[in-house]
Amino acid sequence: MALTTLQSIDAEIKQLEAQKKLVEKRDSEVPKAIEVLQRYAKVLTPAQRRKLAKISGSELDADAVKAPARASRARKIGKVAPKYRLPTGETWTGRGRTPVAFVAWEKGAEGKAWRKANDGGRFPAIGGASSKTPASAASTKASRGATKKTGKKATKKAKRPGEKAAGQ
Repeated sequence: MALTTLQSIDAEIKQLEAQKKLVEKRDSEVPKAIEVLQRYAKVLTPAQRRKLAKISGSELDADAVKAPARASRARKIGKVAPKYRLPTGETWTGRGRTPVAFVAWEKGAEGKAWRKANDGGRFPAIGGASSKTPASAASTKASRGATKKTGKKATKKAKRPGEKAAGQ
């Protein structure tokens, strides 16, 4: 029995030595491969460069690995200061959908009374002065569009003598 275990241990040692030689060979080829990749890093996509840098543990090309140009040109959106404040303390920037609290206040008696006293505004501005909201600006645009449309209708072809008007 001692002979079979000694032989199996000997075989395992030979197998491990063979693996060691393969690993040493591979490790000697890795720097050469990295050198080739560094030479051709310009043709790789940024994602490929990042992946290779992660695998090799070194930067392939510091300039080439940085984020794509699109991300650096992206518009930075910061916080917007509130434009309107209700007597309850609720604030709103005036952008996006009108908050539920503002809609309820506007429809309530307090909102209606405030609107009568402050002609031209829907909500109390933070500075105290009334100002038009985007919704009132939109209604102004709509009324301008309506006058333009009616102007187009007025420019129909005049009826020539002896012709019937369209639709008659």
